[in-house]
Amino acid sequence: MTRHWLASMVAAASLAASVSIASADTEVTVSLGWLRNAQYAPLYAADVNGYFKDEGLKLQLLDGGPGKNPVSTVGAGQADFGITGGTFIFSARVAPDPVDVVAIGAIRQKSPYAYITLVNSTDPDPTPKDMEGKTIGIQTDGEIFLKGVAEKNHLDMSKMNIQVVQGGLEPLLTGAVDFISGHVHNQPYQFELEAAKPDAPENLKGKTWKALLLSDHGVPSYNDLIFATNATLKEKPELTRKFLRAVARGLQFMQENPEETAKLSAAYEGQLDTIDKLAWSLQVQNGLNASADTQEKGFLWMQPEVWEQQMRFYHENGQVPRVIPASEVMTNDFNPGVKSK
Repeated sequence: MTRHWLASMVAAASLAASVSIASADTEVTVSLGWLRNAQYAPLYAADVNGYFKDEGLKLQLLDGGPGKNPVSTVGAGQADFGITGGTFIFSARVAPDPVDVVAIGAIRQKSPYAYITLVNSTDPDPTPKDMEGKTIGIQTDGEIFLKGVAEKNHLDMSKMNIQVVQGGLEPLLTGAVDFISGHVHNQPYQFELEAAKPDAPENLKGKTWKALLLSDHGVPSYNDLIFATNATLKEKPELTRKFLRAVARGLQFMQENPEETAKLSAAYEGQLDTIDKLAWSLQVQNGLNASADTQEKGFLWMQPEVWEQQMRFYHENGQVPRVIPASEVMTNDFNPGVKSK
């Protein structure tokens, strides 16, 4: 009797242990390109809504910030995946000491980098030609991008008064510049806050902001690229598919439920943006995350031609030593096909 009882207890303990092991989620580590803010809302949505859990995954975020490079973190095997700009990926591939990383999905189908201006609400949308004869505020690294816009649109840069400014919107708000480079999901929020005040400056009353996206008028490029090493893609293909499927579902949820996404993002651990900033930013981001490709192929889809154009631009401007085939820096092989509206 005692022997039978002991055998039953051992069997029950073994079964419990096996169930626990079987039900344990696989931790997936993601190295972020910056501190937690609105740009990572698809990950928050996927995490809070259980999309990673559905795939048997547990999300672990490694915060980025000044002096932190997700390419190095992923390349050293300290994270499974990373999120960064495309230039960091192909620059790493052609560096003297190359890092073997590959983009597997573009969260943003267009870069948010733009030239922002203030116009009357009844004015037509600005065009690149409107930049001639105007004062253009750029950051210290922005001249090559302005050059790209000028070349594509046959503009005379000698007719522009180019000023190096800080990253805030103050020079535009005070009228010191007519256009300023910035990111459409970030800097214009400052204008909307100032313009909404009862004592808003006269020069802001009746104005709205408009932007000329670099991706539309200069250099096509993706942004917030998800990447991994070739070793991860070869050794953990199913993990990669599961991770991208969860992120794509997060993007889909964000597109269909922006207000709810703002609320859950505001409550997400370590996230820095206010709910008002999140709600505003997510509306802008949804427009950047979707494209004809995401409607046909699915969120995160990438065209090799976009990569090739961006690499050629950087090579022609002396930023990278050579251009390599797009197939060496990106792949759609793991795209889950979760389509946008």
